[in-house]
Amino acid sequence: NLALRTGSEAKRIAGAPGRRVKQKMDDYNERMLAIQWTSRKMLHDYMRFNVVGVFNQLFALMLYASFYWANIWPEHRAVAAWVLSVFIGQIEAHYMHYRFTFGSASDYWTSFKRTMTIYTIILCFSTISETILVERMLIYHWYAWGINTVLFGYVNFAFLRWLAFPPEHDKSLLHPTEEE
Repeated sequence: NLALRTGSEAKRIAGAPGRRVKQKMDDYNERMLAIQWTSRKMLHDYMRFNVVGVFNQLFALMLYASFYWANIWPEHRAVAAWVLSVFIGQIEAHYMHYRFTFGSASDYWTSFKRTMTIYTIILCFSTISETILVERMLIYHWYAWGINTVLFGYVNFAFLRWLAFPPEHDKSLLHPTEEE
C-alpha cells in the first residue's frame, strides 16, 4: 500500500507532526551523547539549580510579601503581587543561574534574552494558574504561591538548561583544564 502512494503524499506522511517531534527528540539525544551529558550530570545540574533556586525563591518571596502588603491592586491583590514579584525575581534569577548554576560560557545578553522569553511564557501560564487558584478555587494565597513555585520549577529548569544555557556551552566543556 505504501508503494502505491504518490511522492507528495509520502512526504506529507514523513513530515507528520509526530515524526517531527521524534526527530527533535533524536536531535536532543544526539546533543546529550555528543557532550557526554548523562543523567548523573543532569541530576547534578538540577540539584545545583534547586540550591540556587532557594535563594531566588527567598528573594521572590520577600518581593511577593512586600507587594501583597502594599496592596497595589485591591481587586486582584495576590495576582498583582505574583506578577510583580516574579517579573523582578526573574532578572535576579537569570544572573544567579548564569553565574552559579550552569557555569555558562554563553554571551550574557544572549542568554538573558532567551531566559526572559522562557520566563515570560512561564509567567503567563503561572499567572493564569495563580488567578484560578486564588480567585476561582479560593485557595489561600500563600498555598497558591507554593503550588505555582513547585509546579513551574522543573519546567523552568528544563527550558533554561536546554535553550538559555545549553550544556554544550558550559565552561567545563570549552575549557576542561580550568575545571581540573
